[in-house]
Amino acid sequence: MKKFLLAFAAAATFAACSSGPGKKVLVMAKGSVTAEGNNITVKEGTGYAEKELELSGSEKTTLTVKNGSNTTTVDVPAAGAYILNLRVDSVVGSKLELGKDLSSNKMISQQELKVKIDSLKQLSHGLNVSAANQNYLAAPGALVKISENPKARLYGPYHKIPAALEPGEDGKAPEIYKFYSGAEFTDLINNLEKMTH
Repeated sequence: MKKFLLAFAAAATFAACSSGPGKKVLVMAKGSVTAEGNNITVKEGTGYAEKELELSGSEKTTLTVKNGSNTTTVDVPAAGAYILNLRVDSVVGSKLELGKDLSSNKMISQQELKVKIDSLKQLSHGLNVSAANQNYLAAPGALVKISENPKARLYGPYHKIPAALEPGEDGKAPEIYKFYSGAEFTDLINNLEKMTH
């Protein structure tokens, strides 16, 4: 019995290690999105739709995307968290820090607000976009790697970040990224501009 349990534990450990850290892909589309295995189907419609895929292993995974009469493939190259923008307009977003961007009661000066607005405008035009800056722009049809961490939490357009967030499995604050449609981002900038003198 001990030999059986030891062999079972070794096999389970090997299986867990061989699958690697995994991949998460947040698929964003207009209409409806369904996924079965590595096959994604987008049905034309109104409104925003998203589907989160969890893929095992750290090796390249190929997704097949059927969108109307078009079928394409998308390679997810390695472990991490990604967004796949199947919308007709770009999606922009960035990493948010708990206590700094979220749940912060810090007052900012008019000058700081103007700098923030200028930065958002640049981001909306694809300027200063980089993983180093932890901000992202996904053009239509693009797969963009957001984080090395497949457990990162990705919130797509039209979805609010919950008021209460559970810590990650490690007990630390979760890694959070928020994305906006072009219209949402323009509204955000306009609302911030109303606060300036």
